[in-house]
Amino acid sequence: MPEHPRTGGGVRSGWWRLVIAFLSALLPFTVAAGVGFATLHGRTAGGGGVLAAPLGDTGSPLLLGILLRNTAVALALFSGVLTVGIGSVLGIAFQGFVVGASTGAAATEVGAASALGSVVGYAVIEIPALLLAAAAGMLPAVAALLASRGVPPAAPLSRYVAAFRPALFVLGAALLLLVVGAAVETSLITSRSH
Repeated sequence: MPEHPRTGGGVRSGWWRLVIAFLSALLPFTVAAGVGFATLHGRTAGGGGVLAAPLGDTGSPLLLGILLRNTAVALALFSGVLTVGIGSVLGIAFQGFVVGASTGAAATEVGAASALGSVVGYAVIEIPALLLAAAAGMLPAVAALLASRGVPPAAPLSRYVAAFRPALFVLGAALLLLVVGAAVETSLITSRSH
């Protein structure tokens, strides 16, 4: 494997760092989703159609509204590159809580199968994309903490800075997934309304 001259890390260590960053995003998301679900499930029946309210104002295209909202969330999750990963961890935990609470409220309102069935088509794309954005935000911190084995260690700050480029690449992949997810979500929503 070729090694990076300043960081001492090869391609393989870069992938492991991404896996660790992704799992570091998945853990707080999953825990917070469970807490959010438990918080609202069974407690909001009869709340009305708030969950089915239209996105944004009626003058903006649905695809654009979905894409802008999800992109803003992804960029906020990526903010961890500037906060040693803290912004990403807190942001993904908050998103997990929102997903769990929304799912709990929807399951109470319309039933779990119906609630999950209405979002699974695009949630399987959008949630991993947001997890990737958070992982990208944590990637420099993970790189700074984990030196590559068998090579002279670079200074943690050098590894942190060197991980910005791979983090931007991962963010780009997350944003591409969000475009696909927004298209699928728009298609599913418009097909239900006709």
